[in-house]
Formats: sequence, C-alpha cells, structure tokens
Amino acid sequence: MDKKLVILGGGPAGVTASIYAARKKMDFVLVTKDIGGQILTSGDIENYMGFKNIDGISFVQRLIEQLEYLEVSPLYAEAIDFRVIKEHEFFISLSNGTTIKAENILICTGADHKKLGVKGEEEGIGKGVSYCYTCDAPFYKGKKVIVVGGGNSGFEAAEQLTNYASSITIVEYTDRFRADESLQSKVLKNEKVKALTNHRVLEIHVDEKIGVVGVKLEDMKNQKIYDIEIDGVFVEIGTKPNTELFINSGIKLNKWGEIIIDQNNRTSLLGAYAAGDCTNIFAKQIITAAGEGAKALLGIYHDIIYGVSSLA
Repeated sequence: MDKKLVILGGGPAGVTASIYAARKKMDFVLVTKDIGGQILTSGDIENYMGFKNIDGISFVQRLIEQLEYLEVSPLYAEAIDFRVIKEHEFFISLSNGTTIKAENILICTGADHKKLGVKGEEEGIGKGVSYCYTCDAPFYKGKKVIVVGGGNSGFEAAEQLTNYASSITIVEYTDRFRADESLQSKVLKNEKVKALTNHRVLEIHVDEKIGVVGVKLEDMKNQKIYDIEIDGVFVEIGTKPNTELFINSGIKLNKWGEIIIDQNNRTSLLGAYAAGDCTNIFAKQIITAAGEGAKALLGIYHDIIYGVSSLA
C-alpha cells in the first residue's frame, strides 16, 4: 500500500489530523488499534470546548461519528516496525501483515500513564482512580483524596486539589519528596494537606456501586499495614511516551523519550512529523493534543504544497 501520508494513532491528535486531512482530500490512512486512546479510560470531561460535561466513552463515540461522516475508514492495526529508506520514504509494517510505503508520516502514538499495578486500580479507573488532576480535580469538592507521587506533578496535583477536596494525603514511596522546594513549601503549609513518606499503596478498595472507598497503605519504615477511607486516588508517578518504534530511526528524542518537534510539528527527519502526548509539548491534555493534531496536519499540507527545508 502506498500513501502520501500515514497518521499513526487514534487519540485526539490523530483523529483531529485525520479530520483535517479528509477535508483537504489528501491521500492518507489513519492507522490505530482503537479510537480514543487515553480518553477511553477517562471519567467525565468538563474542559473541552462545546461540552459542559461528557464522559470519555461518549466523547469517543462523537469522534467516531465525525470520522464516519467524513468517510474516514481507519485501518485497525498496530505498527510493529518502522524503517527509513530515505527522506520522504518510509515503510511501516503492521500487526495484520500489511506494509505501507509512505512519503510522510504523522506520529500521534500518545503516552501511557505509569500505573501502580495494585489490586483495585483497573476497576477504579473512571470511578475514583484518576491520572489527570487537571481534568478531574473539580469532581472532588468536599471529598477526601490521596495523591500518589512526591515529584512536581504530584505536588501540582495536590495544590490544585486544595481548591476542591476537604483533605489531600500525598503518598511517597521513598524517604523524601522530589518536588521543587518552593512548591513543597507552598503545598505542605496548607492545613488540608498531609504528607506521608516511606509509604506505598498496596490496594485500592472499590465498591461496584460507589467507586473508590479506601486504600490499603504500607508504612515501610514502621512495617505497618493499615486502611484509610478515601474517595479518590490521583496517580501522579509519570507517563511513558509510546515512541519505542522510533528509537534509532533518525527521529530525535529527548531524555524522556518524547519526540522533539518544532513549532510546525516537524521532527528531525524530513517527512516525519509528530503531535500530541508523544512529543515534548508542555501540556498533555485532550484539547492541546487535538490542537496539535490540527496544527501538524496544516503544516504537513503546507510542506507538501510548498516544500520544506527546516527541521526541528
């Protein structure tokens, strides 16, 4: 299969790019294992324009309906190999046995939240277990929550949650927090916040009807295991970009494995572009990923029409 453009990934960046590509009548294909990406595990969404409140599954259904309206037929498969022959000549092998030759590629493979890997975590997703404090903090007004992770993202989550929750417990596995000192000072002086070092979550208690109702903690210093009642768990231990396929491809990655892009979403390789959570953009949100997907596609279209010589 030969294509002018292959879009890899069906999250908000890839779907938005596909919608723009369809409207411009481009010769492209969207390759993805599913539509929605991380949105499939989201709870309610209140910060996307045009929706006062919509759950993740319903939001994804809207994306699918828009793709169908524009007659975009995704190729449902995973990319398992990526080879660069030369500039603007790429080969992508898929899990279904298909090989695509592409002149341009837009990488929208997203990132996965690192998980605790404890009992109850999967069952609690969307029911009190959250990986996005910016998205979900407002849902915990007057409730008790814990934040797992003592780095900057954990303390930023705690800081935002102080505007809503009645109590916030920060749980850190090691014997010290890793967040910036100024941020720690600001958060820890809030009377709502309790800090626990040398602690880890062993289990999340989930009631089928209510959702998260508590957690089992281990005090590793004192070798004590105990339960606490809680309404929400915010897991802030980092994300991992899905970029393994592009290591040693000529596409530059930063030390976190994110694809480095310029203001037009170009990578270090001519013909290769990237958008969304797999890149080095600051904000990892549904709306920013969608915006990046639109911007990337417009940039690709411009580069195809007028040519390009500058790279990230």
